[in-house]
Order: sequence, then C-alpha cells, then structure tokens
Amino acid sequence: MTKITLLLISLLLILAACSTPPAAQDFDQPNETSQSPGEDEVDPINPLNIPDKTSIAGQFQTIYIDPDQVKIIDSNMVEWPDTCLGIEQPGVECIHQSTLGYAVLLEAKGLQFAYHSNEVGSQVHPATQGLIWTREDGKDGICDRLVIFLPDTAQACWCESGELHSATVNLQEILSEEEYELLIDSLTLFSENTVNQPSSDLPDPVMVSLTFHGQGSTFPNSDQQDSLVRLAELIFSRITP
Repeated sequence: MTKITLLLISLLLILAACSTPPAAQDFDQPNETSQSPGEDEVDPINPLNIPDKTSIAGQFQTIYIDPDQVKIIDSNMVEWPDTCLGIEQPGVECIHQSTLGYAVLLEAKGLQFAYHSNEVGSQVHPATQGLIWTREDGKDGICDRLVIFLPDTAQACWCESGELHSATVNLQEILSEEEYELLIDSLTLFSENTVNQPSSDLPDPVMVSLTFHGQGSTFPNSDQQDSLVRLAELIFSRITP
C-alpha cells in the first residue's frame, strides 16, 4: 500500500466520521435500546483517533513527491454507479451497483488528480488518467494495454497463451526518480494529444495508440510524441513478464 493511499484512507475516514450520509436520520433522540456513551467509552465521532490534515501530510515521505507540495483541493460525498467507483480499470470487472463514497481532489507538482473511495475507506483508487497506451493485433493474439493514473499508479493487462493477465504497480517501484520526473514534467508541459504509430519494441511492427492526458498547454512535436510512446512502452515492459 502506497503512502498516498494511506494518506487518502486517513482523510476519507475523517470525512466519513464528519459527514452525514444522504439517508441519515436525526440521531438527537435515541431509540429505546440506545445508551449514552460513558466517559471511558470510545468517542463515536472519531473512534480511531485519526490525526488532522497536517499530520496526514507526513505520509508523503517515501515517494518522489515533497509532502509540502501536496494540497487537498476538494472533497465530496458521491454515489458511485458501480463497484469500481466509477473508474475503468484494465482487466477488472465492475458490478453495476450503487456505491456510496467520496471523491477527493489533490494537487502536487503542478498536476491535479482525484482519488475515489467507498464510504468506509476500505477501497481507495486513483481516478485521474495520465495516459492510455494500447497495442493490439488479433492475428497474433496481442492485446496489450497500459493505463497510468496520477500521480504514481500504473495498471497493465496483456494476453498470454489465450489468457488475459493484469498487474498494478507503483511507478516508484519501476522507474528511477529521473524517469518519473520526465513523466511528470511531460504531463505538466504538454496538452492532451493522441499518437498512432508502429510499435518500436517488437520485431514485427504492430500499431500502437497513445492517448496522453497532459494538463499543460504545449502541443508536443513529432519527436516529443515518439518519446512519450517509448516511455509508455518502457513502463509496460517493466510491468509484464
């Protein structure tokens, strides 16, 4: 579990403790079987004695992000349409079932990114896509797909021996700090763009597609687009066997 996820779980538990669900009743009047808590009982408002937001920021200490750069922009209670919390994930089947939870918007390194959770914080997933890379060839059984969620999560799925496989990793586990900074800088500098070209890492070229969700204002030239594709292929190659 990443430090970012731990931070979000803590924050979401605070939100859950301090928010009133849409269908909540008036709890000022106890029912016949309820009892008022005694002095030695657990505080029902904050049963886990969760630290405040200043303390939570200290969770950002082993990733390539300065804790002082992380800002909590917004948080809202949301009713998600499925068990995937409204997030399409490679190789993950979603059940269409209403799920109450939270959307939290953060900002770091000039990028804004959201996390989605269920109501109790037992599921916390990054929700802002940085790029989507696909490489498919039905004739050769190739069905490669990579999705990077900001700020540091990569999900990949691929076909092997007629079966679909998937994996999720933290980018700090497979990229050097310089490689990670290159990705973040590209997302900060370049605007959204799409690249379609032959794959550069296979003996027989296969068409690949890269949808880059940059948050900048500069449109990359052809060489810069090639570099983005190669970076995606590098990340995919380090995730898959």
